[in-house]
Amino acid sequence: MTLDSFLEREIALGSFPGVSYAIGTVEGIERAEALGTAVAVPLRIRATPDTIYDCASITKPLITGTLVLQAVAEERIGLDDEYRGYTFRELLTHSSGLKAWLPLYAMGDYLAAIEKEGREGPRGSAVVYSDLNFILLYYALNEIYGDYVRVARERIFAPLGLKDAYFHPPAVLRPRIAATEWGQQFEYGMCASRSVIFTGFRQGLMWGETNDGNSFHAGGTCGNAGLFATARDVLRIAQGWLTGELVPRELVEEATRVRTGDRGLAWQIGGPGLSPRSFGHMGFTGTSVWMDEGRIFVLLTNRVHPCAAPIAMSKIRGEFHRVASSTTS
Repeated sequence: MTLDSFLEREIALGSFPGVSYAIGTVEGIERAEALGTAVAVPLRIRATPDTIYDCASITKPLITGTLVLQAVAEERIGLDDEYRGYTFRELLTHSSGLKAWLPLYAMGDYLAAIEKEGREGPRGSAVVYSDLNFILLYYALNEIYGDYVRVARERIFAPLGLKDAYFHPPAVLRPRIAATEWGQQFEYGMCASRSVIFTGFRQGLMWGETNDGNSFHAGGTCGNAGLFATARDVLRIAQGWLTGELVPRELVEEATRVRTGDRGLAWQIGGPGLSPRSFGHMGFTGTSVWMDEGRIFVLLTNRVHPCAAPIAMSKIRGEFHRVASSTTS
């Protein structure tokens, strides 16, 4: 089975309407293709290698984690320094004891809500993957560097020469952006299961605005999501990690080793279909970036369009990595 035939099969099965992918090394891109549709309803727009995707949680390591480790490298902070009662190491490794998620947009002040309602277990007791960790890091970065979005542009986008990476993508780019959910139905259900009342859920098509509710209601990003980019630009950020352009090599080594559970510093260690030394991350909208023995695998889909139905996305990613490795190495 070829890589494209595998992805075409998944599109036909309804796993996602469209996909854009890029595979390469630090030397460059070996292959970049797109299949299916970036927008399926209410009109149809084909996906292309220039399609910009809502990257969701791969924002965490690519942007927030990078900026935190740059601050560590510059000795502005230490990994064991505390912010709001948690060390930067605990927040980066998801070992803070905070809950996995809260609808902060329904609770008023984000920081006050995390302080009051966020704690679930003792610090350092277990790994609980939590958006709240990276929302706290977002606020810390605003205090360290100033405006998070501006700093991401200055410290990541501009040095790497990224042409299609954005927070708050301009409306003129909408025809190039993959749509996500029709209405905020997934988070509506999450709030309902927690007996949380909120009247501000989005009703129409989410298209060019971040799918994540906490980031959207914070103005577009809150450090846990909000990045929009093409597969090529995601791969370029990954190259910047492998080459030490973004973070010093000694910190790259520290960040990409298991620290707690299956977590490094902002990264997950051991990806589906990859070696135990691989590192990467996944996003709710159907995105992922993984690095393994110098090779980079970027898979961007809009699997939540037009609705966030449950699918075996981890299995699909594993097969993507397996087929990509066998056909391009």
